[in-house]
Amino acid sequence: MKKSYFLPSGNAQRGVWLNNFKNKLTAALITKLGLSKEETDGLNADTLIFTYCLSLIEAAKTYEHQCVTFQLAMRNGPQGADVVAVPVLSVAGVIPDAVAAGIFARVLKLVKKIKASASYTDDIGRALGIIGAEMEAKSATDEVMPILTGKTVAGDVQIKYTKGENDGIRLESKRGLETGFTLLDKINKNVYLDKRPTLVVGQPEKREYRSWFFVGDELVGQVSAVITVTVTG
Repeated sequence: MKKSYFLPSGNAQRGVWLNNFKNKLTAALITKLGLSKEETDGLNADTLIFTYCLSLIEAAKTYEHQCVTFQLAMRNGPQGADVVAVPVLSVAGVIPDAVAAGIFARVLKLVKKIKASASYTDDIGRALGIIGAEMEAKSATDEVMPILTGKTVAGDVQIKYTKGENDGIRLESKRGLETGFTLLDKINKNVYLDKRPTLVVGQPEKREYRSWFFVGDELVGQVSAVITVTVTG
């Protein structure tokens, strides 16, 4: 169905699109298009809860890795090593009010109403990101972002991501006392093993990772969220 082509397929990309759509619906534009307060209030509530859903997912992934790392440190850490802090699940932001299921079904209904308005123009559609081909091109180049997961496997760090239509990722890392990220590798497979030994033998080492997608020789989209994995040494 053509009406949904403008929606990106990935959750993170949909979050970016939804926030742009809401923010670009200014008071003047809402009046011009004949949208009701009920409709715009509903859109605001849907955007808040969907954005919070994404935060929950990322926080849960991070917490899982922290718990596994903590368990390994407790189980395998050397006698007398510094005490490792117990992981605590932390989610940024205030919990939004609950909404009914079917967020994007409601969004598509609102988009249909906007496009049917006598005041609708292609310029408005471009600003709101509801013109299929243009939104699809934007999501493929400007808004895509890798979602990394990481865990320790047999003493190495295993990094996973979903490649999609991109050629791979540029993976950067920092560890120990390093203050900036540096290139670790350019990867065209969905799984990567960081087999570097720890800087200090026998001591746990915190490693941070981030990445960009690349297509050909060019980086595309946005930098990923930083993930942290601790290697026990």
